[in-house]
Amino acid sequence: MGFLRISKGKYGLNIHLNILNLNLIFRLYKSFNTEQTVGIRNSTEDGKRLIFLDYDNMLYQEQLIPELKWLQKTYKLSDFYIFKSSQKPGAYHVICLDKLTSREWIDIIEKTNVDQNYKKVPIFVDNKAWVLRFLPKAQSKKPELIHILKSKHQQREKSKAHALFLKYNYGININKIKNLDKHTNVLLTLYDTLNYIKTKDEKTTTKKQKV
Repeated sequence: MGFLRISKGKYGLNIHLNILNLNLIFRLYKSFNTEQTVGIRNSTEDGKRLIFLDYDNMLYQEQLIPELKWLQKTYKLSDFYIFKSSQKPGAYHVICLDKLTSREWIDIIEKTNVDQNYKKVPIFVDNKAWVLRFLPKAQSKKPELIHILKSKHQQREKSKAHALFLKYNYGININKIKNLDKHTNVLLTLYDTLNYIKTKDEKTTTKKQKV
């Protein structure tokens, strides 16, 4: 038995074919400009996963914040660090320092409204790690930290390595973060990513962006 699933994303068509317990994924894309950038992976030295979320076309107060608060309450998650990921309206990155098993992480990301490609593709490629950009990309600026969504749930073990990343790149005071582990290494990756921001777009998108 097998199955065939075809879905349409913002990049093109995604074809997922399962035959004899083999998962085959094909992607049919239009021609896009790509740019190289550097991202941080959500994997830890001891094989756990952090919550990394990549949102597009989300209303900040009406959609993003309620969804994140629901995740915190439902899964007893700690603080969320929210970034404006580019000049495009409604584009956000979110990081939570809590360490999860792969199964927990997959369950959580399935409950979110992030892009389907961001949900699915890393499961089958790229060492099952999710990546978020933290450097500029062509005309796209470096993601900007805009808010820390606090939580009363601080019981889970957290990644010290990723906390140090936030400290040195965004000036976060990590001295009061509870239950940090002992690891200090994060994995970075150089990768090609699609470029949606052009010089002529920057003037209009920066004026419209509100958080």
